[in-house]
Amino acid sequence: MTNLYIFKTKKKNIASLKYKGNSINCFVGENGIGRKTREGDKITPKGEFKLLKIFYREDKVDIPKTSIPSQKINKNSFWCADSKAKRYNSFCEKANNLLYEHLYRKDDLYDIIISCDFNVSPISRYKGSAIFIHCSDNSTEFTEGCIAFKKKYFTDILKLISPISRLIVY
Repeated sequence: MTNLYIFKTKKKNIASLKYKGNSINCFVGENGIGRKTREGDKITPKGEFKLLKIFYREDKVDIPKTSIPSQKINKNSFWCADSKAKRYNSFCEKANNLLYEHLYRKDDLYDIIISCDFNVSPISRYKGSAIFIHCSDNSTEFTEGCIAFKKKYFTDILKLISPISRLIVY
């Protein structure tokens, strides 16, 4: 089993991802790592999280080689961020009139996403929706609370993780 460890650095919005003796910089929430209290606080939550599912753009990346369940992202793929909605903090195929995160983006940030089990069992309204591990690009300086690193590292990491791997954020 390979766990992914995220450690704070001296810079609030940059952390260090450690796995199998490797270390790479990654971006975290604009307000750093800490106790997440609400939707939109731009904090990456401390804690230990299961890696639930991989979402990916088949038109932009090869199918991930991993034992974690995976699903293709298409033009109708969304993540519900509407605290009042029945589907809050879950994948959905229609946005309707909800607050949502569109997963099929023009940039490369969501070409590969790993969803974690933050605020899923049970779901607490307004606590914060998905904490993803996703791609960064040259304009990334921080996230809304997710963890982001360069796409070129995803291939290696996907080969190492399994359904029993954990994301551990300090």
